[in-house]
Amino acid sequence: MASDNKIKKTDGSVSEKTLRKSIEFQRIGNRAVHRAQEENRKLGIPNWYSINGEIISDLEISEKNGNGK
Repeated sequence: MASDNKIKKTDGSVSEKTLRKSIEFQRIGNRAVHRAQEENRKLGIPNWYSINGEIISDLEISEKNGNGK
């Protein structure tokens, strides 16, 4: 966030500093999600996703792709 606590400039655009911070936060979040998913796989816990409005686990995805256990 900009030092004056404004996210948007008067012309409606987002400052470069705010954009860089949001990208950094997204990268941190993505990394955490990937680590949690990998931990679930090691523990045999399925990860769940919504793909085209259909709720499906990664185990079901593997089975559909012929990679089932």
